[in-house]
Amino acid sequence: ERIADLIDKQGLRIGVKSGATFGEEDGIDWIMLSPKLMPEPDKNIPPIQPSEWPPEAWFELMQTRDFESEREVEAYFIAPLLEKLGYSYDDIVIGYPVEMFKGVQKTKTESDFVLFNGANRTKENVLMVVEAKKNDKGISVDHIGQAKSYALELFPACYIVSNGQQLVVFQFNGMLVPDERILDLNRLELKERWGDLYNCASKEATIQRKKLIQEQILNMKNI
Repeated sequence: ERIADLIDKQGLRIGVKSGATFGEEDGIDWIMLSPKLMPEPDKNIPPIQPSEWPPEAWFELMQTRDFESEREVEAYFIAPLLEKLGYSYDDIVIGYPVEMFKGVQKTKTESDFVLFNGANRTKENVLMVVEAKKNDKGISVDHIGQAKSYALELFPACYIVSNGQQLVVFQFNGMLVPDERILDLNRLELKERWGDLYNCASKEATIQRKKLIQEQILNMKNI
């Protein structure tokens, strides 16, 4: 923590290439330092908060459900979560096709969920990528890397990896600086930290963040 504070005072960001939390990386991981090209949040701007919180019964159900497969995590945890975060039917694509390059070879794969700002499926309207994993597996570096690879193709505001027990949110920084792990919660904390999740992953929040990324990239091109 002291090292991170000292680096922050020098106007630098510290990140881990794999997406692991700084201080919890393994011995072969890469520690990355980069200048703070993306502006820091204005502390005078209040965080985005939900106008209406989900009912107590909803939180209790989400915290106690059992998931027997990755598909059940998608259907019974991720999908209802997205609805409460303000995404509508037109915004959500399940199994969105993504074209990627591995070396010089073009491949096609699917992202579990891609969230758009409405029914227009252009890259400019991509707000968030969500990857679901089986409940009996912890979230690994490979799982994070998979979601990040989709983000590099789609340019969302953020991306999420969840196994129905743990939920991790990464802020996508448009390849200007390393992405940041901005939220890591256990579903038992869902009610307690709902405001934090809403502030970074709701439709309202991701629209705001997407505009910031687009403006910053445009400014970089004009330099």
